Amino acid sequence: MHHSKRPSTTGNGSRNEFKKSKLISRKKLGGNGAPDRFIPQKTSQRAYRASPSLKKFNLREPELLDRSSSPERLSSPEFFTDLRNTGHYESINRGALPATPGQDDNPAAPEQSQPRLQYEQRRHREYIADSLGFQSPQRVLMFNTPNTSMETSEESASNDSFNGFGSNHYLAVDPLLTALPPGRAMVYLATSAFSKMNQSHSFVKDDSSKRPSKRIKSYIPYRVLDAPCLRNDFYSNLVSWSKTTDNVMVGLGCSVYIWSDSQGAIPILGHDHLNSKRDVVTCVSFNPKNMLFVVGTKQGRLLLYDQEICVESYKHTGVSPKPLFEYQSMTLRGISCVQWYAKSLEDKLLIGEECGDVSYLVVKRRKNSFGFDPEIYDNENLISTSWSLECLAKFQAHAQQVCGISMNEDSDLLAVGGNDNTCTLWDISSIQQPKLKFVLPHKAAVKALAFCPWSKSLLATGGGSKDRTIKFWHTSTGTLLNEIQTSGQVTSLIWSTRYKQIVATFGFGDIDDPILITLYSYPQLTPLTQVRTSSPLRVLSAVSSPAMTSICVATNDETIRFYELWNDREDVINEAQESGLYGSEIIEYVEGIEGDHREKLIR
Repeated sequence: MHHSKRPSTTGNGSRNEFKKSKLISRKKLGGNGAPDRFIPQKTSQRAYRASPSLKKFNLREPELLDRSSSPERLSSPEFFTDLRNTGHYESINRGALPATPGQDDNPAAPEQSQPRLQYEQRRHREYIADSLGFQSPQRVLMFNTPNTSMETSEESASNDSFNGFGSNHYLAVDPLLTALPPGRAMVYLATSAFSKMNQSHSFVKDDSSKRPSKRIKSYIPYRVLDAPCLRNDFYSNLVSWSKTTDNVMVGLGCSVYIWSDSQGAIPILGHDHLNSKRDVVTCVSFNPKNMLFVVGTKQGRLLLYDQEICVESYKHTGVSPKPLFEYQSMTLRGISCVQWYAKSLEDKLLIGEECGDVSYLVVKRRKNSFGFDPEIYDNENLISTSWSLECLAKFQAHAQQVCGISMNEDSDLLAVGGNDNTCTLWDISSIQQPKLKFVLPHKAAVKALAFCPWSKSLLATGGGSKDRTIKFWHTSTGTLLNEIQTSGQVTSLIWSTRYKQIVATFGFGDIDDPILITLYSYPQLTPLTQVRTSSPLRVLSAVSSPAMTSICVATNDETIRFYELWNDREDVINEAQESGLYGSEIIEYVEGIEGDHREKLIR
């Protein structure tokens, strides 16, 4: 749109200062005759202080100063998109200053004394101003709380005078806009719901319903670790969190690292050990009871390590130690997942393989083994022969690759997810003779599996990219209790031990509206928290912290992200016995849950 120039209201000093700090470069014609202008990635705080047009934006004025940011830039979606991506909301709020003393704080001249704008031009400016919230003299980016009462017409009229900075005199930015991609944000701005945020100069009729009292929270990670060479593979499980040391282990290509708060990154498995064999890491897993951990590979190797030996060896020698033992699968197929026995006196574990088999292994320790000692560490024979991994049983759980594996708290039920679009539930009271109980169907590969810690007969499973559903099963009868459709490929499921909640992470999903994590209430399945990203990221796998307050996720941008979802002030729920947990009066009666349905069934 065209704007005529008018004399500046600022002095020469302000004008010179503005020339130094302006955001837009001088217009110059390019090869095609179009003006060439520069749109920065970050906004200048000095420009906000110096520009009177930005401090006193009045949509009734027919023009903006020629030295201000162009109207085309202010109406461009890139303006706030770039601002959100930089994460500089706080810094802008902190750096914003009130108007300079030399500025005129009086209201703008009456509309009759100004040139009259054409209807379409005025309507366009009102729409942009209403959408972006440019109604106040103070250019501070803040959020409106949903409980803030809207201004009445009388209050709006008084606020038009701009005689002071009231509590509502700030740039109202809808919090939903920070979570939406640019395409959907523009559609949202065009709806009447957005007018409730800015009723002072709104030309959109307020016929929308009230905003919900509770909105889905959005979280950001409290820590992000760089993870170069992290494989972008749905079938791999490359992150584990130790319950004994609070260390985090990550598999990166042919290497494995342990990260701790006190010592940082410690190399465990050097690149050359597997690279020389043309092998890569496919899974890592800590023993929940002690210092042992294992590393699985694409060619069916399972390497046994001890955390204490690894840390002390690196501290004294500066090199990665050799594994205590190296197990080789007879099938030479990849090991995709590991599940340790949590309550067994022995160190026992189950591994899922690409061929569809599940193998039962036991760690054996010789009597002549010793702890770490730098003087005897070079004795490879002592280290290699002190430990062993023995396969005691094996059974075929799926016709295709095993994607996920989970064991209940009593270690007598095993859920195995496969690439054949099913989850099989096994009775492993006798691991030598496992019995298939149920086949739980999905429409895509099943990797995400989780037994509920406070409801022993509740199992959650998540389907892949062609399924995108989370299903809840009664393990005693194989009954489908409930299901919810999600926006993406479900890559992991984690139950809270203190709240009746479950968190899901997602891989491939909606490119326009990517969601990494969603926290649901149970059994209502109401989304409570969501983690969104501006770019289409993908969560490969996730694990919970030892205290069950945070989760650690591996994403396809080669980063490890930490999110705190719960607090530890609440007590751990040992067992939940409440009506509605299973969604069936008959099943709740079988589970011994008290309620009105018991009398109904008895009658």
